[in-house]
Amino acid sequence: MIPGKYFPRKPLGLAFFNSIFAMLQVCNFFLFSHIIQEMKFRIFFPGLLLAFLQALPLIADDNKAASVFQPAQDSAFVGGFLLDGTSKNLNSNGPHGKSVKVKKTSGYTGKPGTAMQFSPGTGMDFSKIDIPLDISADKFPEITITFWIKASETYKNLQPFMAGGSEGRSLLTRSSGGMQHWCASGGKEDNIIGPAVLKDKWTFVALVYDFPNRQARLVVNDEVSAGSASTGTNVQHISLGNFEGAMDDLLIFGRILSLEEIESISGIAVAKNREEYSISDRSKYREKRRLSRLSGIQEGDVYILAKSEMAVRDSAGSPNTLHIFSEGDTIFITGTAKDDWFKVKNHKGEEGFASGKTIKSSAYQTGDFKLIFRFLNWLSHIFMINRIGNWIAAAIFLLILYFAVKFRNRLNDWFSGFGGISETEAFASKGSSGRQRIRMPGIFTRNFPVQRPALWMILPGLLFGIMIMGGSLWDSYELEWYFSEGANIIPSGFTHPLHWVLWSLSLLIILLIITLFLESLTIAGPWAGLLRFVMLCLLNAMAVVVSLYLLIGFVVVIFGLLLLFFLIAALFSNNRRYNDRRYYN
Repeated sequence: MIPGKYFPRKPLGLAFFNSIFAMLQVCNFFLFSHIIQEMKFRIFFPGLLLAFLQALPLIADDNKAASVFQPAQDSAFVGGFLLDGTSKNLNSNGPHGKSVKVKKTSGYTGKPGTAMQFSPGTGMDFSKIDIPLDISADKFPEITITFWIKASETYKNLQPFMAGGSEGRSLLTRSSGGMQHWCASGGKEDNIIGPAVLKDKWTFVALVYDFPNRQARLVVNDEVSAGSASTGTNVQHISLGNFEGAMDDLLIFGRILSLEEIESISGIAVAKNREEYSISDRSKYREKRRLSRLSGIQEGDVYILAKSEMAVRDSAGSPNTLHIFSEGDTIFITGTAKDDWFKVKNHKGEEGFASGKTIKSSAYQTGDFKLIFRFLNWLSHIFMINRIGNWIAAAIFLLILYFAVKFRNRLNDWFSGFGGISETEAFASKGSSGRQRIRMPGIFTRNFPVQRPALWMILPGLLFGIMIMGGSLWDSYELEWYFSEGANIIPSGFTHPLHWVLWSLSLLIILLIITLFLESLTIAGPWAGLLRFVMLCLLNAMAVVVSLYLLIGFVVVIFGLLLLFFLIAALFSNNRRYNDRRYYN
């Protein structure tokens, strides 16, 4: 049991024994007190008899009662279904289930009529239980589901507990190694595979889902299986059945139970992979990012409007426009409001409210430069693909990269001359009379500048752009976590194959950047080499933008061609039906 939270429902017989137990405790106290005083065996023997009577309630077979839990104080208890011939919910505030063609059978304790028997037949033989309960990720980000199950067939793919289809929170079986295994649905991720399914054997199952951290745990009897999960939302009901076997004692909690709490429900000590049950919180970075996105504006700050106009609202968060501030207006921050909104006033005395985001994107603080503000503001919106100007900028960047790659040797010669290093000195030739600012090892002078591949100088930027686009298509959530919290030289907290791919590419990009820096020093010396490296950094930043826009354009073109293909196919199909109809008529 979970002390203070759940208590067993006791039958009448056990309640009677408990009453006797309480009275015997009082009697036993006086008897043993008398033993201490007189130490006579004739008194001691009845005391032993009473001690034995005390143990009767504990020895008595309570059958199923010891494992039937009812909510007492835990507000996270969502529902409980004994499945003992009815589909009623132990939670009075929750919905009841509806049974179709199910039969009573013996439960996991062996007591008759305490579990539900399912048959996967068709028509009138089909049996199931529908529970109109939404247990999706948006309703319960964290959830624990426990029940007992017995399968009479172990050679089929089973789906005994389904909530939301293939991307829902479900228990199923899948074949692996020539046998069926219990599996927790991972939604968009791979299924979490547990132990093998044994025929006609009662098995305890606990499904644990942590949506904020994209993790799930499957507990089967004494074994834990762990993995990532990305389940769907808006699940309208739970479906039990679609297998040959029985189920007993379904409990649902709107939180993650501890392993000790799960053990108290099942009565089984978890020994295998126990250390894998804990889930580390990886969602805190979202709050950090939310805080980092706050404007940082404070009461008393003064801004100058750099855009043609800015709407001022009548209250914090309101869409109603009260005033329009014009370019050049001085904006005074006179107060703060909720959700990063501020009370503002211009030099004309017009007052209203504006969000920190609006102020930061429309005005610059006094003391800053307007041109720098405009450039940084444009740069912060460079990846908004819905802006035509950004596509024009990407096209200009592409032209710059084309000419930089085409005339890379002339650029190297210019930087070498600017650094005062002749061609012979750049390759560490002896007898040179030029100014050599730095002497690089022979391995560098023999291999730099790199001639192949032609895109060598912008390779880090291209790889980074491909990494961002590919990671977004693979798993945008894990990509966001990696760049927000998981990117480290020493891997830590990696739970997804994408993490290792991103980490490997990150190390490769870092090595390429270091190599470009060493190449610049070899070609042009320290100061001109540093200038060349800065130029390469700018070119690689352009390469990131260009690669992303090219990949997005490629995806859009492919999607457009597929759509055009389906439209043409549908048009020909309709024309063929029309001609066939005319022919037969």
